[in-house]
Amino acid sequence: MFASLSACSLKSANSAFVADSRLNVRSQSAGVVKPFTLDIQAAHKKGAGSTKNGRDSNASRLGVKVYGGQPVKAGGIIVRQRGYSFHCGENTFVARDFTIHSKIDGVVRFKETKTARTIHVDIPVEQEVDRTADTRRMRRLAKYPPRNSSDDA
Repeated sequence: MFASLSACSLKSANSAFVADSRLNVRSQSAGVVKPFTLDIQAAHKKGAGSTKNGRDSNASRLGVKVYGGQPVKAGGIIVRQRGYSFHCGENTFVARDFTIHSKIDGVVRFKETKTARTIHVDIPVEQEVDRTADTRRMRRLAKYPPRNSSDDA
């Protein structure tokens, strides 16, 4: 088929390899000689202006949101996770996406055993507030002497 490569030439107009029409191919059925041309396209580069890269997903923002000893409100998120890195303890529940929430207002407590890390929410102990402590109002009133309404009259 390609007996003579000297009959082949390279066209410069369309950068294609073309066999000369002097190369002939015989048809197997009828014995008819047909002219044969061979076009081979050169490799192309993709044109500028498009790219297959440049996509990325948003961050999931997973992790512990409220740490041990910190207060949490009812329904507040304690941990966002995929799977059960932390398990539910007292006064907590799990959402569909494995996020652990608080059932009550309280203080978060983490507990780790051999089998699992659990999260609990404890009811806070009521503490007495000392109303006579140094406050902004008391500092302001200390700048001025007390009024004595009976001396003015």
